[in-house]
Amino acid sequence: MDLNKLNTFYVLAQMKSYSKCAKKRFVTQSAVSHAIKTLEESLNLTLVEKNRKTFALTSEGKILFKSCQKIFYEVEKTQDLLMKTKKYPELIRMGSTVEFGVSVLLKGMEFFFENHPDIHVDFTLSHSLIQPLLDDELDVIIDCKPHVRPDLETIVLFREEYAVIASPRYVKKNKITKVEDLTRCNIFSQDHELAWWRNFIHALPLEKQVIFDRVTRINHVRGMINAALSNMGVGFVPRYTVLRELEEGSLVELFPELDILNDHINIYLKRRNLALAKFQHLIAHIKEFRLQ
Repeated sequence: MDLNKLNTFYVLAQMKSYSKCAKKRFVTQSAVSHAIKTLEESLNLTLVEKNRKTFALTSEGKILFKSCQKIFYEVEKTQDLLMKTKKYPELIRMGSTVEFGVSVLLKGMEFFFENHPDIHVDFTLSHSLIQPLLDDELDVIIDCKPHVRPDLETIVLFREEYAVIASPRYVKKNKITKVEDLTRCNIFSQDHELAWWRNFIHALPLEKQVIFDRVTRINHVRGMINAALSNMGVGFVPRYTVLRELEEGSLVELFPELDILNDHINIYLKRRNLALAKFQHLIAHIKEFRLQ
């Protein structure tokens, strides 16, 4: 069995797309099709369903894909061992949400690199992390969105507490003393539909539900913070991102008495990678982080 063609099949089964597979393998779509056809002929089996609008494996293809997961896990483990003998650093491709990456992750990696000079980490900061992880473009991600999948391992890190913030000047100017006062304020949100504010809205009793008429879309937490500092309106952000501003008094937390729902910040990676030493070292280090 040709290992190169088997790898093409493995990537195709992961991507569920000939074009994405070709892009990842740095070949043409016709080359991918030819590799799959040749592999099928050598096995005298049909691996990919034909005449379907969406990509699907046959029952034989599913069996082979499951075996490929074990085969290429062993290949990757062997590559890591060989890299160690040549003193090349092992690579980890890590993804994180933008604000957690900027405010916490990158600031906390110094001692990891000092203690593990044999491990190299590349960082991707993005709001869209799960698909690159599933496509093996990232090895491990830190995300506040829940991802429940049988092939993923979830490691709980923190509860992500939220805070409603504004500058003292804006609060005084708009006479904000109760939740209902927000109806006349400019609200910062990552979307006009206010899905970003769902945890706050769900914490309000029915009699205190408010309608936000003025919503300014800002697609970055740090952008909301700077807008609040500039007296432009009211933001809703993870509390750990504004601890310094709250302590200095440049921002104030509104309605701290509300029991606002929390999200969870978790580490996600493929189950097959959990036993690899480089990931165990990285996870152990990150679990020592504290949201001060």
